Amino acid sequence: MTEAFLNEIEIAAARAFLDKALEAGAQKCRVTLSKSVMDLIGVLDGQVDKITHSMDRSVTLALYADGKFGTFSTNKLEEGVQEFVEKALETVRMMAPDACRDLPAPNRTEKGYGDLKVCDTAAYEAMTMELRRKKALEGSVFGSHPDIISEEAEYSDTLTDVCILDSNGTFCRQSEATFDFANEITVRDADAKVSAYWWDSARTADGLDTAAVGQEALRGALEKRNARACKGGKMAMVADRECAARLLAPVLSAMNGFSIQQNNSFLADKLGKKIFPDFLDVTDLPREAGAYGSRLFDSEGVATRNLPLIEKGVLKNWFVNTYIANKMNITPTVDDASRPVVASTVDKDCKQLLQACLDGLAGGDKGTVVVTGFNGGNCNSATGDFSFGVEGFYHGPEGSFPVREMVMTGNMLELWNNLVAVGNDARPCKPRVVPSLVFKDVDFSS
Repeated sequence: MTEAFLNEIEIAAARAFLDKALEAGAQKCRVTLSKSVMDLIGVLDGQVDKITHSMDRSVTLALYADGKFGTFSTNKLEEGVQEFVEKALETVRMMAPDACRDLPAPNRTEKGYGDLKVCDTAAYEAMTMELRRKKALEGSVFGSHPDIISEEAEYSDTLTDVCILDSNGTFCRQSEATFDFANEITVRDADAKVSAYWWDSARTADGLDTAAVGQEALRGALEKRNARACKGGKMAMVADRECAARLLAPVLSAMNGFSIQQNNSFLADKLGKKIFPDFLDVTDLPREAGAYGSRLFDSEGVATRNLPLIEKGVLKNWFVNTYIANKMNITPTVDDASRPVVASTVDKDCKQLLQACLDGLAGGDKGTVVVTGFNGGNCNSATGDFSFGVEGFYHGPEGSFPVREMVMTGNMLELWNNLVAVGNDARPCKPRVVPSLVFKDVDFSS
């Protein structure tokens, strides 16, 4: 097997960390061993600009001693293990006691080295620097249009291998390989320069069409020329599939157990309540073979499972690790979302949803903004109030044209209650499976 994978010597070293921690006086211990290798080819204006090969390997210890807890990391597996563990335990014993710190129950953890079809070993090992260079240059479009000013592109492939073992007998491991390409194109505008970015990812190099990525980045840049602001007001919004996950992110963050325990979540008192439209279903589906975001276990080694998050508008679950569950005296789940999927309600992509809005869906006949990107902004995690800079395209009484220097504001609960339709065009390369979304009565200002 390639050097990118954890080998028997490295796994034995992780076990040695565990054994020495227990011998030194820790009552419990978890060891996380991770290794990743990335090869990257950078292209600048159609020419190879950089070549990078990087490897990262680390061990993280979670130590439980005398009712106290601490985490420590090192990238030295072969030497100084005893000294590292002893000093780590000395530090832990200086901490304040916390009875809520504990390992997850053994019946909750994953066992073994599972296969979710997310690591094509043969495809990864077949890659050479020459093939990487070829894939990178195939994605270059520099010189193909007279208005192109510059191009920055990167091809990369990455293999990660993670293993978790603890003093309760947990041993779980997962490997993953990805092949990625991204391109950013800058073109001339009437009074400025405009840029657009596109990327894609695949499980094999053959499945990655870098030329299509370059063409999509160029198309996006050319379409953004001559942008201007439109009049503000309440309008329909189509958030396209590339950026729609940004609107789900604050909702997922508000489901995090730590935020809820700290009373810093706008969903803190909403569990089991209907707070979204009847048709909204969001489910965490972490074990879909070959899918991005799929994982067998979380950072504690807890086995993942399908978890309903929002079901017919009702908030069904939070993300609660062992520590927070003990502090709140509630049932633990997992530490975070793996692969949240927003269920489609209509068999339409972004363009078809826009046409439906122009025909009157969501009041779009009064004006529809297709949002293709967010430029900064923030969301208050305690209240759900947000303000995001947006770019995209306006369609309505003023005509049809690209927009910039626009801001959308509102509240997350109100926004999602104004959801009208969920498309069917989610990108398979994203771990958050969110198609294009249609909202009514969104506040825009210039």
